Amino acid sequence: MNSKDEIFTLPIPTPFPVGDINCYVLKTDNENILIDCGPDTAEAWHAMQEGLQKIGLSVEELDKVIVTHHHADHAGMAYRFSEKGIAIYGHARLRPYLEQDTDFLNSGDAFLQRLAMSFGVPKEIRALLPSYLSALKWLGKGQLDYVLKEGDSIMAASTYRVIELPGHASDQIGILGQDGTLFAADHLLARIEPNPLLEQPQAGDASDIKRPVLAYMRSLEKLQGERITIAYTGHGETIRDVPSLIEERLLQRKARGEQLLKHLTGEQTLFELAQLTYGNRLKKSFPLVMSEMKARLDYLVASGQITVEKRDTVLYYSKAGVSG
Repeated sequence: MNSKDEIFTLPIPTPFPVGDINCYVLKTDNENILIDCGPDTAEAWHAMQEGLQKIGLSVEELDKVIVTHHHADHAGMAYRFSEKGIAIYGHARLRPYLEQDTDFLNSGDAFLQRLAMSFGVPKEIRALLPSYLSALKWLGKGQLDYVLKEGDSIMAASTYRVIELPGHASDQIGILGQDGTLFAADHLLARIEPNPLLEQPQAGDASDIKRPVLAYMRSLEKLQGERITIAYTGHGETIRDVPSLIEERLLQRKARGEQLLKHLTGEQTLFELAQLTYGNRLKKSFPLVMSEMKARLDYLVASGQITVEKRDTVLYYSKAGVSG
């Protein structure tokens, strides 16, 4: 970070259990850059304007908005800035979530149903799944003006570059300064481990999009090769000992997978294993639990500890060397 640059944290309220999101203003000699923009609610928009005012800025004085990934608490209000003539920057995979065309939404509904069927979710529960559009409730329909990719500079001075960190979201990017300052969004959080969330595929996707936990672990390992002095996170406090936290998150992810092995007896579906692992808690956070269970199972398959077989659209898991 240039010694003249300033970083301001704008805590913006969200309707989600995680609480406030940290949006950031990076003020340089030449630009005012907003990193993430909060969910599309009246309360969040008021907090954003008030937060900017406290640091001596108006919305119109921002030069660009960088969206780190498509989740509503990070991208929801992007369209409000577009309406003020401010350019929106983000990964190419962010585009369909902002544009929300009918084909994308319809394919999302079909994807959720296929996914639930492959998990062995009973028909009566599949019928209760929300529409894809409802999952985007606090994500306003907007546009992506400029695509950011690995290594791109976010400003003319080349002081900060984009680092792609897929896992929690396939379009997750971080912003890394030459001095080791990292805007980590949700890839690194001080108190909780981010969920590697399942997403509908996009054109030309590699197969690992279907296994976001593996992308998440690779992204953690990628950061081990960088010099990071401080990480500004999407939720909670900043992280000052980044190498230790990365090591902890990698060990946690491996442990979560291996804890599941005790429930594996014979052949079981993901839904059956989720019932054994979560019990009554399964109903409270069904989509998150499904993503977490898939993450644990994908790790175990990739590490050779279990095998998976698909029959009649359903995935069946068993310990390696054990047939059902």
